[in-house]
Amino acid sequence: LCGSHFWDSTETWYTTDPDFTPCFEQTALVWTPCAFYWVFVIFDFYYLKASLDRNIPWNKLSVSKALVNLGLLVITALDLIMALIKKGGDSELPLYDLDVWGPIIKFATFLLIFIFIPLNRKYGVQTTGCQFLFWFLLTVLSIPRCRTEVRLDADRQDILNSDQPTKPDFSWEEYQFASFFIFFTFTCIMLILNCFADGMPKQTKYQRGENEIPELSAGFLSRITYQWFDSMALKGYRNPLEEKDLWDLRPQDSCSEVMPIFAHHWNQKVRKNYKSKARMEPKAQFSNGNVTFENPHGDKNGRKKGMASIMPPIYKSFGGVFLFGALMKLFTDVLTFAQPQVLSLIITFVEAQETVAEPEWKGILYAVLLFVLAAAQTFILGQYFHRMFIVGLRIRTALINAIYRKALRISNSTKKESTVGEIVNLMAVDAQRFMELTTYLNMIWSAPLQIGLALYFLWQQLGPSVLAGLAVMIILIPVNGVIASRIKTYQIRQMKYKDERVKLMNEVLSGIKVLKLYAWEPSFEKQV
Repeated sequence: LCGSHFWDSTETWYTTDPDFTPCFEQTALVWTPCAFYWVFVIFDFYYLKASLDRNIPWNKLSVSKALVNLGLLVITALDLIMALIKKGGDSELPLYDLDVWGPIIKFATFLLIFIFIPLNRKYGVQTTGCQFLFWFLLTVLSIPRCRTEVRLDADRQDILNSDQPTKPDFSWEEYQFASFFIFFTFTCIMLILNCFADGMPKQTKYQRGENEIPELSAGFLSRITYQWFDSMALKGYRNPLEEKDLWDLRPQDSCSEVMPIFAHHWNQKVRKNYKSKARMEPKAQFSNGNVTFENPHGDKNGRKKGMASIMPPIYKSFGGVFLFGALMKLFTDVLTFAQPQVLSLIITFVEAQETVAEPEWKGILYAVLLFVLAAAQTFILGQYFHRMFIVGLRIRTALINAIYRKALRISNSTKKESTVGEIVNLMAVDAQRFMELTTYLNMIWSAPLQIGLALYFLWQQLGPSVLAGLAVMIILIPVNGVIASRIKTYQIRQMKYKDERVKLMNEVLSGIKVLKLYAWEPSFEKQV
């Protein structure tokens, strides 16, 4: 592939002066960011489709991105041409596959990013996380080659300054040195440019005023660190926050954006369960999260009933963001158990210093790795909860809107079947329960995974003693089941009391004049 070993453990790990092989630096450390971007570029296409804005004007930031990216395309194409010229034909230098495929892979990736620059401007996408992570990975993973190139250049200078009568030709190596550092400089510039968000779009679906939430115009780095929230936190620290201090809701989370998507899937579900050619809306009964539709045009001998569950429309409307959050939860769980393993390596390293002196750089590597894993877990966990709260908010918004809309349209005969208290509780309490549930719903699969990983790693440390803790957990399962069952019973009973209380309050407010005339306030107060 590249004329040398891809991996050499004696040069990389079992040494006091570690370094990667040139082949590994020019393949794995370069192609990994490229592969990452090609895998996750689907998110960039999704952001283009989901954007509510259009037409960001050309500015210094977008022009700078385009020019630097164009420079990378030129450098990469020049690398391929120079490799064919210097190593092709009758040249003494062998032409390896890396000399051809390396520039081609980088050129294709840079070209794809270059195409997205005008597309993001056209569709109003001010920042993209995939491109930021690509440039971040490419910059960080290029640092080892910087060290290698500087060392090789120093060796070449020593040879050229020596007293040897015939000095070798280093023209190809010198070109690689210059080309790489130009490439690395442009990569660092692209990383810095991608830390900032682009300008404001000219065309917006919703008016964006001075009180808009700063998250809309924040860059990717600002979003993952929540730097855009600093002004609100500082204002709340100095003075108590008031309603006028709050920002406007994001358009993506507003009812005007959430409800059409949910209504589309909900209507499909209703048509599927309510097979009637009549356009009249079926009667509805609310019960245990389901809505029962009765066919008014059924047979005389009996009515055909269809059950329309609320869950499939919720899955189809908000399942994408939820699944992305579940993927983040999986990464968080893995990182949670990776940190104790690194800590174990640190303990082993310290203990080994008393007998066999390990290289100092390994201890530094373990410490840095522990910090990186903890920081990554913190960032991902924050984004996970943020997305789960947003999904819960959207579900709550859609349900309240659907219930309120239905309550305004049902007939008088159906109103008698559902009390005002039930309908109000559906909007005020049940919809809120969906929002609270969404945040911790992933614990259904996350908790068994965490228990399994914990038992596996504890078995390696403690052996059969782990079974005692496992036995306690198994014994507590039926206890928890009984407690949960009792809580459910009490909650159902409490909801009935709430329904009766809301119904009674509605009657009190409707007949307040009669209550005042007969002085019934104390008796009704006791009932409430």
